[in-house]
Amino acid sequence: MKKLHHVIAAIDFTPSCRIALREAVHRASLDGAAITVVHVMDEFLVHELKNALSADQATVRAEWVERLKKFVDDAEVGAAVNAEVRIGNPFTELVEACRAHSADLLVMGAKGSRNEPHRIGVITAKCVRKAPVDVLVVREDAQGPFKQIVACVDFSENSAKAVQCALHIAQQDGGALDCLHVFQSALAMSLDYGGFAPSLPATYDPEAVTNWRKDLAVFLEPLTRQAGEVKVAQHVTERVNIREAILDHVNETHATLVVLGTNGKTGLREMLIGTTAEKIVQHAPCSILAVKPDGFVIAPD
Repeated sequence: MKKLHHVIAAIDFTPSCRIALREAVHRASLDGAAITVVHVMDEFLVHELKNALSADQATVRAEWVERLKKFVDDAEVGAAVNAEVRIGNPFTELVEACRAHSADLLVMGAKGSRNEPHRIGVITAKCVRKAPVDVLVVREDAQGPFKQIVACVDFSENSAKAVQCALHIAQQDGGALDCLHVFQSALAMSLDYGGFAPSLPATYDPEAVTNWRKDLAVFLEPLTRQAGEVKVAQHVTERVNIREAILDHVNETHATLVVLGTNGKTGLREMLIGTTAEKIVQHAPCSILAVKPDGFVIAPD
């Protein structure tokens, strides 16, 4: 994985994004990257503030830039951070900020609810699906370096990129890396088509597992050749429901980060993002790094 050059941290002044800010600064400092914090104001709110304060838009923006800088100072990140306030649609403005700064990583907090603590916010979910840069979603209870990392492998070019990203982070944080491939039999694939399969194990096929392990070893060899001191483990499992298998592995290993591509080898972009990657993002109990394929463009609504 090439080093980061510019990191964008999305800030909405919640405790969740404070943790995300610290992680963004940490990742940027390790690679010597620049970092910009971005807060997006709703146009209606700006209009109301202009009327209430008898001020123009520039004055309102300047006031919120100062609030944003204070938020960064209070977070005690100990690094030089650029602050930027934009006005408009949050998703659109975050994408434009990434483009304007040629950013290669967008870091966001995950805002859960009391009833659904692992569910991420609407804007974060949309950025995971559609933003043209890699997106790191940081859980509010994520503290310290990522010591147990899971990279999801489907043998696509983008999952190779995900493995490289995961290895880079493991090397920086002194973590271990699990490379996980979940395969389905033809019957299991037909049952799971469209994401409707229940959480059931498929019939275990020792010969198939052996063959997949060989394929995984061949796939990973050039990607992990320079792993250094990082402990890299290879895991192959057969299941009906890929998403449940990945989440089970995450829970069993107490993973602190899952790295996955948002576009698989089948090319069914919307299906894969909508049923596999996004389900994992929504339900994983740890932080998530969603890796975009080279040349990724914003998916249409």
